[in-house]
Amino acid sequence: MTARTQSIWAVIGGVLAGYVLWLAAISIGEALTVVSLWGLVVLVVSVAFAIGTVLWGRRVRQQGNVPLALFAFALPVLPVVLSTVVLVDSYL
Repeated sequence: MTARTQSIWAVIGGVLAGYVLWLAAISIGEALTVVSLWGLVVLVVSVAFAIGTVLWGRRVRQQGNVPLALFAFALPVLPVVLSTVVLVDSYL
């Protein structure tokens, strides 16, 4: 497999894994409280998760593992975006 193909699969895997994590988080939040509260909590956790994965991705990229770094960079994209959309929808 070429480096480009590995990078594409890493990004797709990161986005899908992030989506699954977001689904798990909203399922737990939905079972415990109302949407306006769990949406905010999931967004805060998603942003903290994004900061952590970006720092991890930078470290991995410096070590030369570009596909794993791309996976790390793609991981928090959907959780942050979808949590923001849920909050916008619930407050507007």
